[in-house]
Amino acid sequence: MFQPENVDHVIDHIAADLCVRYPEVPCERIEAIVADARQQIEGENHHPEFIGALVEHAAKDVIHSFAGAPEPATGVTC
Repeated sequence: MFQPENVDHVIDHIAADLCVRYPEVPCERIEAIVADARQQIEGENHHPEFIGALVEHAAKDVIHSFAGAPEPATGVTC
């Protein structure tokens, strides 16, 4: 079973990776976006093995929406 500590570890790496991918966005803002996405997704999802992927996807959508970057095509990740 996927342990909560593993989810924390994955989420930390998602935020760090997104900070590198989007250097024009302050890291604190990315961390807040990731935390908000996690809170929303964990409340609705009962499969912790998918939380990391869902959080990353949701965070990228938010970053793209305010950064003016084009959203990736369905199924494509940045």
